[in-house]
Amino acid sequence: MGLILIAVLCVSAVTFYKEAPELPRSVSAPATGAPSPIASDATANAPSGSPSPKTAPTLTRPNTTTKTKLPKGPGTSQPGILLMASPLPDGDFDVAEIVRLRAATTSLRLGPPRLAQAGSRFSRAKPVASQVQVSAGDQPVMVPGGRVSRRIDLALNAPAGDIELRYRLSGITVRSVPSRAGRALTAISPLVEGVPKDLPVKLLVSGSTVLNIQCPSRRMREQACSVGRPPNLRVKHNLPRSRAVIVVQFNLPRPQ
Repeated sequence: MGLILIAVLCVSAVTFYKEAPELPRSVSAPATGAPSPIASDATANAPSGSPSPKTAPTLTRPNTTTKTKLPKGPGTSQPGILLMASPLPDGDFDVAEIVRLRAATTSLRLGPPRLAQAGSRFSRAKPVASQVQVSAGDQPVMVPGGRVSRRIDLALNAPAGDIELRYRLSGITVRSVPSRAGRALTAISPLVEGVPKDLPVKLLVSGSTVLNIQCPSRRMREQACSVGRPPNLRVKHNLPRSRAVIVVQFNLPRPQ
């Protein structure tokens, strides 16, 4: 009886092995540095021959290089100048000017900011724009040496009414005395000259160290002219080009 029972069990085991569905096989441990063979749900559910699922997008996306949306008004949706400035760690300012003229022009006049209206504190200032980039319409405009330290006239390749400038403005910062250590003042005005005196100018100043904006060309009670909150301030009401000079109060960074 014992031999018969053993024979019956052996036959049953063989039959189960042949007819039962395939069981999952164990996965051997991967070699050091090799990727884990354990697939994600997306990979496991993908049909045979389908491409592997894409990895999750990183924080750096293609649309991060798109242009910042500009405010409507002078320089963008109507004739005028939009000037945007931000302080740099050494006290210079990074400036962008977006210009829309009332009629297309074939030449462009540039000059360093005239700071007489900013007051006697800037009487010895020698403003210089460096690393100057200019576009007229969709064409680049060559600026000799990329520098504007005196008045220059530039010929455009074709008539244009929309002009953009980017540059670094230096020689315009003075220490605010008496005041807290590190407090400084900067006078800013557009580089574009030879435009109508009444052409409106919209001015924006941004930066974590920016404190206030003054409009010295206005009446005394209107000279405190900034609106908004740091780090984004703007001049209340547009200024005509002939009086578009502002004084920015900000803190210089401590030396490292």
